Amino acid sequence: MRTALSILLAVLAGLLAALSLVGARAEALVHTPEPLQRIAGPMSEDPELRAALPEEVDRIVSEQLPEAVPSFLRDGVGDLVSAAADGLVTDERFPGAWAETLEQTRTDWVSRLAALQQGQVPAEAATLHLQLAPILDLGVDRIAASAETLPGGSVLAPAVREGADRIVSEGGTDPGAGPDGGASPLAVDLTVPDPETVPMDAVAWTVGNLYRWPWLAGTSAVLVLLALMAAPRRRKGTALIVAGVTVLALGAAARWGLQRLAPAADLDGIARAAAASLLEGVRGYAMPDTLLLVVGGGVVAVLGLITALVSGARPGTDGTRRSEAGAR
Repeated sequence: MRTALSILLAVLAGLLAALSLVGARAEALVHTPEPLQRIAGPMSEDPELRAALPEEVDRIVSEQLPEAVPSFLRDGVGDLVSAAADGLVTDERFPGAWAETLEQTRTDWVSRLAALQQGQVPAEAATLHLQLAPILDLGVDRIAASAETLPGGSVLAPAVREGADRIVSEGGTDPGAGPDGGASPLAVDLTVPDPETVPMDAVAWTVGNLYRWPWLAGTSAVLVLLALMAAPRRRKGTALIVAGVTVLALGAAARWGLQRLAPAADLDGIARAAAASLLEGVRGYAMPDTLLLVVGGGVVAVLGLITALVSGARPGTDGTRRSEAGAR
């Protein structure tokens, strides 16, 4: 009975230890800007994404901006859009615009999950949406700068900027902005996580409770001690072996899952390029942690094995004493 209780406590301890590490890393990624900037900043160098971004800005501006400027200026705007979009990713201001895009994307997702928990948006609207407003702002600045060099530029450039401001204000990034969760031409749905395979309510609850990871770590330490106390004298190594193997197995399972991350099958264009690049960044961010779990769990398991061997070989154990008592 004591052995079974010890094993159960050891399994729970290993599980909570792994979850505490995952929670700490996930909290940093979701609730602070630096990790996302570090893993997703290089996304702007992805060839597929660099090709898709100008096309998306061209599409948005071509579709939205002419409606936001006076009719007699529309032909001039259309002629400028493609040229300005083509040089977007080579502009020296692009890294700053991309960094702001990532930060708006992160905060928008947290807001969407909070809105989902409050029943304000459906699960499909709580996925990660790439916020393109900063990229659009840069594109419009390039268009306006080009317009200023043309005859009538003093009229065209302010009209372009005013029209762009109208697009941003009407599109918005507030997840409560519309019945579909704030659908906007400036927000590209990456379908991450995929609502068809991942319960978004569970994701929202998990993200909302990531700050509790220190409690998981503390509880894990307590459970390890209880497992060692509950174990018979010759089975204390078993508790460590079980805890270590649990952590090792969870680390291996996490590595297996990360290696199979892929964008949703129905994505295309910029959404697929951005989702694929982002998932690759997340994989690079999390893989070292899974290795830490595998190695750390293996070390604990080996320590438990050594403890079990030493306990079994030590004279004067309970079994030896019972033998001596029987001999008498």
